[in-house]
Amino acid sequence: MKKIIYLMFVVVISFSGCSTLKVKQIGKMNMISNRNVNPNLQYQLISSYSGGSKSELRKSTAKTIDEAVDQTVRKIPGGEFLMNVKIYAIDSTFYAVEGDVWGVPLVNGYRGFKVGSKVSWNVLFKTKTGIVYALKDDEKCSVTDDETKRIVEIKYDDLTNIIQQAK
Repeated sequence: MKKIIYLMFVVVISFSGCSTLKVKQIGKMNMISNRNVNPNLQYQLISSYSGGSKSELRKSTAKTIDEAVDQTVRKIPGGEFLMNVKIYAIDSTFYAVEGDVWGVPLVNGYRGFKVGSKVSWNVLFKTKTGIVYALKDDEKCSVTDDETKRIVEIKYDDLTNIIQQAK
């Protein structure tokens, strides 16, 4: 019985060692873009250190550096280019980039939501309300909860715009 437990332990340890993510930084750049930058626009910093978390690196499927730049910039609503960029090779197969996303903040919003929109969402059979604080990325935004006054991240798919009546 002890031999079986020992054998199972060795097998588990050997398989868990094979699943580590090998990330190697292969370069740094001041600015990188796949689009033309308009010198007449006043670009603003929209998101800092985007694309560099372990979960984002693990999800990267970019076969080229161009694709990695596009994935990072497009993930942020209104993003145009990256500054202070680090380029990573992941498992010698994929690429990822981390950097500050600059662009033109969306005036019209993203997916029907914009900063200041009144929204509602459901949590355990209870409807909560709040105001959009920031458009975080292409999946979630930050919302200030009316009840607790705390900022929470909620998926766009879970939100509903509340139409405010003119007074």
